[in-house]
Amino acid sequence: MYLFRNKFVALLLVITPKSFWPMKKLSSLFSLFLLIPLFAVASEVGDRTIPAEVAQLADSLKQKLAPDKRVALFDVDYSFSGKNVMLRGVTTSAEAKTALLDGLAKKGYAVMDCLQVLPDEAGLEGKTYGIVNVSVCNLRVAPDFSSEMMTQGLMGMPVRVLQRDGWYRIQTPDNYIAWVHRVGIHPVTREELTAWSNAEKIVVTSHYGFVYSQPSQASQTVSDVAAGNRLKWEGTKGAFYKVAYPDGRQGYISKSISMPEKKWRATLKQDAASIIATAHSMMGIPYLWAGTSSKGVDCSGFMRTVLFMHDIIIPRDASQQAYVGEHIDITPDFSNLQPGDLIFFGRKATPERKERVVHVGMYIGNKRFIHSQGDVRVNSFSPDDELFDEYNLGRLLFATRVLPYINKEASLNTTETNPFYTKK
Repeated sequence: MYLFRNKFVALLLVITPKSFWPMKKLSSLFSLFLLIPLFAVASEVGDRTIPAEVAQLADSLKQKLAPDKRVALFDVDYSFSGKNVMLRGVTTSAEAKTALLDGLAKKGYAVMDCLQVLPDEAGLEGKTYGIVNVSVCNLRVAPDFSSEMMTQGLMGMPVRVLQRDGWYRIQTPDNYIAWVHRVGIHPVTREELTAWSNAEKIVVTSHYGFVYSQPSQASQTVSDVAAGNRLKWEGTKGAFYKVAYPDGRQGYISKSISMPEKKWRATLKQDAASIIATAHSMMGIPYLWAGTSSKGVDCSGFMRTVLFMHDIIIPRDASQQAYVGEHIDITPDFSNLQPGDLIFFGRKATPERKERVVHVGMYIGNKRFIHSQGDVRVNSFSPDDELFDEYNLGRLLFATRVLPYINKEASLNTTETNPFYTKK
């Protein structure tokens, strides 16, 4: 059986006047009251050592239902007092929680269930979605500015809001889960997100620029903008588009650095030559750990940013990007590679340890590749080339071909097909 699925139930039993309880239930209540101190012990000073049978159960569920903590949560804290156990923590998988409770019951454990399934519908008061509200927002491991940055979001990007704790825990269109400061997103309801999705947008096409308070570059700036930002189109005035932010602020953006989304889509090219040209336009942009914007990029963030500027959404990290599209074992002369293929680097497999992907770049032809390492740069696999990169040649693993598989694999999609962006 599952006892006290909500931590407030036990408190309710204590504070409710006895006159409200039928006499015939006093004996069962007495048994429950006897258990309350046991769970209190488990909560405050309980044994945090997880029995082997519970650890095995939890590990199997995590591997099956939440194997990658970057995109799914199964963070459970256990406190034991004999066969009594308190569960705390969070998970994004209701299925995993149900399986855990069932498994513990079968093993004879009495459970005090305080494990929360996200999103926290009640705590968020119905605003379980959000829209990125700054040009580039930093997403972190924990709700603290000193915490490690995990990735970034771009203005206009829809997200799923999972939890609020001063900051917001969100999930991005590439399914990454991280924390963002409250200024970074504008929380909305499902209906409000639909309205935003259905509205005509202006897409920022320049790497960097500004929105102004008036249709003049001499007026006060409202904010900066970066490539891939999306703003609501409110009208046109001279050489400017009138735009609105997710939170309702308004301003004007120059037509020279932006374009209506429908026109942008009509002129968009997703061929290798166009994508490589975009990659070259970012030459010299500095390396930034977890960066995914034209302000700064890490290696996988560079790939994600370049492709997103062509309306292609791929997984966030190199270790995720390595397993979408068509796998290619690179021949010694590189003749089986095509421009636009992603190439991966890292630790090669040995009998003692598995292969590990740690770096990614894009093949541009003639044994050359473009990547972010220190800054965005071009290097070569040929010893005769002045751009020869012996270090990366030594850790070259394999390549993947992704362009033919856009919208043919769940993890390779566009803003027209990604479930976060699609109009509902």
